[in-house]
Amino acid sequence: MKKSGPSLFVVTLLGAFAMNVAQAQDDRDMSKFVPTEIFACNYVEGKGPSDLDAAIDAWNQHLDGEGADAYAAWTLTRQYYSSEQDFDLLWLGAWKDGNAMGQGRDQYHATGGAIRAGFSAVVDCMGHTGYVSWAYKLMNNDDAPASDSAVFAFTDCDMKEGATYDSTVEGLKGWANVLGENGSKAGIYQWWPVYGGGDEEFDFKIISIYPNYTAQGADLERLGTGELWRKRMELVGGQFDCNVSRVYDAKLRRGAKLR
Repeated sequence: MKKSGPSLFVVTLLGAFAMNVAQAQDDRDMSKFVPTEIFACNYVEGKGPSDLDAAIDAWNQHLDGEGADAYAAWTLTRQYYSSEQDFDLLWLGAWKDGNAMGQGRDQYHATGGAIRAGFSAVVDCMGHTGYVSWAYKLMNNDDAPASDSAVFAFTDCDMKEGATYDSTVEGLKGWANVLGENGSKAGIYQWWPVYGGGDEEFDFKIISIYPNYTAQGADLERLGTGELWRKRMELVGGQFDCNVSRVYDAKLRRGAKLR
């Protein structure tokens, strides 16, 4: 099933990121769509991670000087992947809402010329895509609350014939609740494509975020030996199909309160 219905739904929500259709979790606002972006990049010849670190330090100083506090960013490097993931790193950014996205982009274009040049001297980015992100479950990081690293798993999904936006959301809500009840530390998010992707071959992405590989492995054990896959099939098996996950090592580059 193609994504024409969900995509039109997303476009109509670009000015309404705070719909009250979900319950709050841990006093953070789960009831809104968060704008996100991904750049796929390769290092310029002769450059590497230490050069990127320096460019990011300069970028953070620039944003600190402007009092910018509504944008969070991570860099992602490949862990489990195929030849289709032909890049050195991903840059993942997110704003607290659509207003912050627009204002932040304008401000960066107006004052960040030197910073952009610094990044361009280190990485060449061949793709820039935008999404809106919905949270079903936030990551539990009690074991390492000060850590700036995480594990991100991405999978692309297509809605099945007869599935609707509402039925898909309800199924994912139920699955997120099951994970929480069984001790999972994963954060579960759904991303709808909005900008830059052209004719996407999927309807949405599901993002699972873990504090570490120990937590990811524990969920694999719950799904396999613990047979939670049966519950997952019951809740979402009739709603959509997904491809095999790509997994990335994530490093937090700038923090912000998004929810």
